[in-house]
Amino acid sequence: MSRTKPGQPATTQEVLDFYVEKQRQEADLLQRAAARWSTFSFLRGGSFLVFLACLVLGLFNLAQLFWLWYGLAAVCLVAFLVVAFLHEGIHAQIKRSRLLAEMHSESIARIKREWSKIKTPPVEIPRQYKAVAFDLDLVGESSLYQLLGTARTPLGIETLCQWILEGASSQEIEERQTGVAELAVDYDYRERFRLLCARLHTSQSGPSRFIDWSQSPHWFQRRSWLLWLSRLTSVATLAGLFLLLTGLVAAPISGSMLLGALLANFFLSVFFAGGMHDVFNRISSHQNEIAHYVELFDMVGEFESESPFLQRLQDKLKGDGDDVRRHVGSLSWLTWLANIRRDGILFLAYLVLEFMFLWDAHVLNLLENWKSRHGSKAERWFAALGQWEAMLALSKLRADHPEWVFPTLNEPAPGEQRIESLQLGHPLLDDSRVPNDVTVGPAGTVLLVTGSNMSGKSTLLRSIGVNVTLAQMGSVVCAQSMKLATFRIETSMRIVDSLSDGVSFFMAELKRLKEIVDKAKQQNESRERSMLFLLDEILQGTNSRERSIAVSRVVRKLIDENAIGAISTHDLELAETNELSKACRTVHFSEQFIEEDGRRRMTFDYRMRQGIAETTNALKLLEIVGLGE
Repeated sequence: MSRTKPGQPATTQEVLDFYVEKQRQEADLLQRAAARWSTFSFLRGGSFLVFLACLVLGLFNLAQLFWLWYGLAAVCLVAFLVVAFLHEGIHAQIKRSRLLAEMHSESIARIKREWSKIKTPPVEIPRQYKAVAFDLDLVGESSLYQLLGTARTPLGIETLCQWILEGASSQEIEERQTGVAELAVDYDYRERFRLLCARLHTSQSGPSRFIDWSQSPHWFQRRSWLLWLSRLTSVATLAGLFLLLTGLVAAPISGSMLLGALLANFFLSVFFAGGMHDVFNRISSHQNEIAHYVELFDMVGEFESESPFLQRLQDKLKGDGDDVRRHVGSLSWLTWLANIRRDGILFLAYLVLEFMFLWDAHVLNLLENWKSRHGSKAERWFAALGQWEAMLALSKLRADHPEWVFPTLNEPAPGEQRIESLQLGHPLLDDSRVPNDVTVGPAGTVLLVTGSNMSGKSTLLRSIGVNVTLAQMGSVVCAQSMKLATFRIETSMRIVDSLSDGVSFFMAELKRLKEIVDKAKQQNESRERSMLFLLDEILQGTNSRERSIAVSRVVRKLIDENAIGAISTHDLELAETNELSKACRTVHFSEQFIEEDGRRRMTFDYRMRQGIAETTNALKLLEIVGLGE
């Protein structure tokens, strides 16, 4: 499934050392480039001043050396242009090194799980996914999205979030795994692609607005008269100029024709240029990011892949013999023409062209002709690009954690679905995580996790949920091995008390559990995929006797719908209730107490053990904090 390259890091620590060294190298390059930039700034300014001085001396013909001063001025002008060109190159190198240094710094922070140092674009989560995303830390601070969030283009970010929230089919998961393995070993390729995406990160328009434009009606659809009028005034302008310069007709007549065309273009521009500029802004901002997308499409096409998934993405950029690069390249040229009004040097030329020929109308017409030919394919192109960037995010996780493994997917007969994992750890914790062997399922059983406060029950449930999420994305998982079917994950872990809505904590939790039971019934009836439920200390808002009965009834309903899952609880008698006595597989975590400097301290090894918890620690905690007497 995976390619190997000589010298490729084999452990996460080796990967960390690699990033540290890369960051040091970029810092050195940045320091040297900054010194050169200062030197060339002095040379650039100095050569320009000498050029001006020689020009002035030539104008005054000092010492009767007219040709000498102008010759020196020409030499200084050439020197200025050469230095300016080199100066801009150094500036580009500084920007590149600074960006790479930031990328390496974030890579180090991801491996160390230093979340405050990782910058990810904000995302909006659909309402139906918010509960699970919040419970399992799939988005937000210290989340799976933050761990994977190297995507920078809008569609790349959207695709990555969609993959986090929605699991793929078994076949697609396996195809993604092959593609992730291929991309993971090509560090140079991934770095170049990320650099290009980072340049697009600050874009104000982005492909979403461009795609909307490509599928919208033509701006000239209800203004065809304006297009024909712009052509007429352009012809009148050219005719007036020709007649005025050649003298074929009297100057007042040709001049009046030219003046009339100019006035018509002026008033048309005043009334309609704003609307045309709005269309230009939807297509591309002043940074002309379409040109950067051309490079990204090139990079997608150049990658030699054996993965069916990656090959399908590349095929979407080829279509029926389409040359996406050529089509998008022509669009890039047209957007440059549309944006010359923003160019400080070409702005005066734009004003001349606009008032003489109504430039904006002709450029917009060319853009709409492009849309007629290729606009229907644009969404397919950019969707494939977004999926490619999401694949690169998964491949970076694979490369950063070589010890993690691709899970094995299987779709057994209904009722036989299960999760079997060896040394399963929480992916969002650093190397201090403690892995455990975990099995959930098959249908008809529930994993009951008992244990003391802070012993690791909730972490185990989140470890299961986050790893299953990674597995269903096509990613590696934090385990020594993992076998599973595909599941719909539902959770009840962090219920928020909504007093402003008149809903108590207990009622909010009941509503959430009702949603989970109803979805389990729907999943069982549709037989699309089973449900994996993860319930953490549910129904705490009532007395222990009623809680035990209520929890057992809820879990029994889920089991009856062929759902599998795990539930953590302090109620040690839960496994003995009539509803769950035969279904429960019990495990527990425990604490240890040690004496240090005359003080009693509680520690945890976070190792999962079989059976019901044999100890509790609530009263011992009271003693430790001084409330025991």
